[in-house]
Amino acid sequence: MAVKAAKAIGYENAGTIECLVDQHQQFYFLEMNTRLQVEHPVTEEITGIDLVEEQLKIAAREPLSFNQEDIHQIGHAIEVRIYAEDPVTFYPSPGTITRLSTPEAPYIRHESSVTNGSLITPPFYDPMIAKMIVYGDTRKLAIERLKEALQAYEIEGIKTNLPLLREMAGSSAFLQGSITTDFLMKKKREGNRS
Repeated sequence: MAVKAAKAIGYENAGTIECLVDQHQQFYFLEMNTRLQVEHPVTEEITGIDLVEEQLKIAAREPLSFNQEDIHQIGHAIEVRIYAEDPVTFYPSPGTITRLSTPEAPYIRHESSVTNGSLITPPFYDPMIAKMIVYGDTRKLAIERLKEALQAYEIEGIKTNLPLLREMAGSSAFLQGSITTDFLMKKKREGNRS
């Protein structure tokens, strides 16, 4: 559907068409983003295609190095975004990163511009301070690797959403693939009852 839509409007560049899919596999168009998405590394990890490189080729009027039929999903990748914010209130968490230790493995891709000593100063920063993408041959393996990587990830000096990400990665809803858009609201209601 996405390729058909792009061809119909003569679109030639990187882009994302977002849809909702119901339980009957019906697609409902939401929007088209005419740029690479923040989560584009997931696509790169499961296809082996460098989307930034291909986008630059398009801009230089060079042909793509592949056809649509050449694209195949291999394995599973999961991306988490690490935010400098309180994991309960979601308020920004300014301060200085006093300790930063990121997990490293061949199946972990980490994208960030912060280091030990980085000053996080609102309103002059995006609260997303890092992305971590974890790959596995199966979804189950990708989740196990994600859980291990989140446990090994350490940031001190500011609050982050790492505790929330760890909780979500271990939740039965995530493991079963049944997380919904009201996951955080349900979690908040459950917390208010205890």
